[in-house]
Amino acid sequence: MNKSEIARTYVKKHYPSMSKKKIGEKMRKEMPEIFSSNEDARSYVRAVTDARGKNNRVVQAIPMHTESRDQRQYKTDKIKTDKKEPDFHWRDTLPHLKGLQEVFKKGKDSQDFAKWQIDADEITIVFVGDTHMGSWATSYDLLCDITEEIINTQNLYVILLGDLLQMAIKLRGVLEVSDNALPPKWQMRFLESWLMDIKHKVIASTWDNHSVLREENATGFSQYSNIFGKHVIYHDNIGHIDVCVRDYTYKMAVAHFFRGRTMYNPCHGQMRYMRMTSNDREICAAGDSHVPGLMVYEEGGYKRVALNCGSIQNGRYGKRFFSLLNSPVFPCVKLSGMKHEVTPYWSVAEAVK
Repeated sequence: MNKSEIARTYVKKHYPSMSKKKIGEKMRKEMPEIFSSNEDARSYVRAVTDARGKNNRVVQAIPMHTESRDQRQYKTDKIKTDKKEPDFHWRDTLPHLKGLQEVFKKGKDSQDFAKWQIDADEITIVFVGDTHMGSWATSYDLLCDITEEIINTQNLYVILLGDLLQMAIKLRGVLEVSDNALPPKWQMRFLESWLMDIKHKVIASTWDNHSVLREENATGFSQYSNIFGKHVIYHDNIGHIDVCVRDYTYKMAVAHFFRGRTMYNPCHGQMRYMRMTSNDREICAAGDSHVPGLMVYEEGGYKRVALNCGSIQNGRYGKRFFSLLNSPVFPCVKLSGMKHEVTPYWSVAEAVK
């Protein structure tokens, strides 16, 4: 019997001659392996004595005998059935739900909070997103340049900000879904192969809308998320990552985009997030808009840096509604391991120079 059934048995036997409190204590005393505390036992007693009739007797919470049910339906005592009566209480589901929560928690490969540490005098972190690999409108020469720069620049690491694939699978128009130079399956293969070449330089990656949200909307699952979750720190939500360079910690927030974006300031969503939601963060980076931006300012006693990455895609949607020219610019920050110091740069080339 489950806890509710045990409580019903005890209540039928002892209530109302014995108080609910005493019944609970009796259950706890006689079955300590089932009820963890007196309050646990009393909660089940209360649950089955909620509906009471005259003289405080239980009338609804404990199911009536089958004969009574049959008499109510057929208006005679000559008919008897074994119709199944439901017996459900929400508390009975809790051990199973909590058990599954624990199983899924252990099996999850994304994280909201992360720490990444390196022993170095200084490092540079470049924020790369919106490459839209697999699109007809992407510059694959620039993709190769960025890849070589990541691999071959000493002490350079990367945080990936999403929309790395085109994944034109949202059925809004024929022209849009025709912009898959590679079918979706092969875009995923392309992505994982590319990641294998650079993953020793990747600090973390974030969710996005072109792959993650579109896949989840269609299937409830994202292969893009699965690829990154297997190989690097992956943020399926806004990510708070503390990057430690020797003894100095730099607090970052990263996501594909932050609420509050404005056409007049590509970094406004990031600035708003640090101001109104997480003012312990000193660096906040995103992408999505394809408009690079870099803001350095002081607020709340902190020097803060807000960044937004550009794109190597120059497709018809952007050229029709925004600009004929794209901006393949990916800002970066240099972090010192000798003192707490953040130095932002417009590009890796500028940082190296």
